[in-house]
Amino acid sequence: MSAGSPANLRRQNRDLVLKQIIESRALSRTEIAQQTGLTGAAVSRITRELIDVGLLREGPTIELKGRVGRRNVRLELDANGAYVLGVAITANVRSVCVADCRGDIVGRADVAALDLSDPEGALETVASAARDLIRETRIDASRLLGCGASVAGRADPETGRLIRSEPLAWRDVPVGEILSKALSIPVRVEGRAVALLLAELRRGVAVGKQNVLLINNGLGIGGSVVIDGRLARGQANAVGQIAHLPIRGETTPCVCGRWGCLDAVASGASVLRRLAEEDLSEAAADDDPGEQLRAMAELAGPEHWAVQEAFRDAGRKMAYAIDAAIAILDPELVLLAGSAGRQADYLAGLRETLNQLRASEDGPPVQASEVTSDQSAVWLGLDAFVYSRNLDIDQLKAA
Repeated sequence: MSAGSPANLRRQNRDLVLKQIIESRALSRTEIAQQTGLTGAAVSRITRELIDVGLLREGPTIELKGRVGRRNVRLELDANGAYVLGVAITANVRSVCVADCRGDIVGRADVAALDLSDPEGALETVASAARDLIRETRIDASRLLGCGASVAGRADPETGRLIRSEPLAWRDVPVGEILSKALSIPVRVEGRAVALLLAELRRGVAVGKQNVLLINNGLGIGGSVVIDGRLARGQANAVGQIAHLPIRGETTPCVCGRWGCLDAVASGASVLRRLAEEDLSEAAADDDPGEQLRAMAELAGPEHWAVQEAFRDAGRKMAYAIDAAIAILDPELVLLAGSAGRQADYLAGLRETLNQLRASEDGPPVQASEVTSDQSAVWLGLDAFVYSRNLDIDQLKAA
């Protein structure tokens, strides 16, 4: 099908209309035409098709004083019109969600007990949990259009392969192929940091921003970058992966074999190591490192000064990496995600040092990302299979 074919143009216009509605929650046909530049006839034709397949519905009539004639009705997404799955697999979050086409999660299941030494077996377990969740939520499975998979590490969205994940100890795993075969739906795979940033751009604090740096710091560190409104990927989908950036003056050994890497001195795992060395880890009895990190992040504060200082010190070291990234990327906004990255004392130490490093100029704001791993996976699926030219309108017609 050529890029300029009538069928492709219809898909493009339909995608344009859907994106306007999801961004505004509800719009009249007149408002859609004004915002998209499409003719009124084209908007009527597209919205009628979307209403007929159950994806849109008519809301209340708009009352316009002094105007008579044809009623003006706002259109909105019908929550039951389509569904997606969201799968999150990271060092400390392993879950499956079902969400409606508005992005509201209608069911969630933890899949904590995964044997990560067997990637294919782990993904089959995830798929089995997803099938159970579909039954439990009693959604119309014929309206399940796809799955978004947010996985720790670097991923190639074109092939659906996880290229490399140090937190999971996975390498060259066909995540998309395995999940798609097990679930009989298409799957979009992205690294967690990329998925988080895409969700922030869609519905978070980065809406409307063109240049954004996101650093994800759970047990390990990852990152993603948008430059001039486009997601930067690089030749190996490695843009933003700053975990092994050397920090001047640091000599802590890193798992990569080098010394003083950012991951070794500023990650959530580095905080846990410091607290274990200082015999302060008894506050988190759970053996799972992700649970330990979450527990320690909640403990930090004035009454737990040693824990507070461990997070602050790690944040100070992260500031050096962000200072370098700002000089190279010139972002409008820097977002910190993950259990360690969002932690208040970590952010305080980061901001304190970054302000010192850039005292002569105003740098971009540094904020905590509020998008969760579950939400990032859901929005990945929605953007790939609902608010997309890939929307399977024939599937919805048959539902």
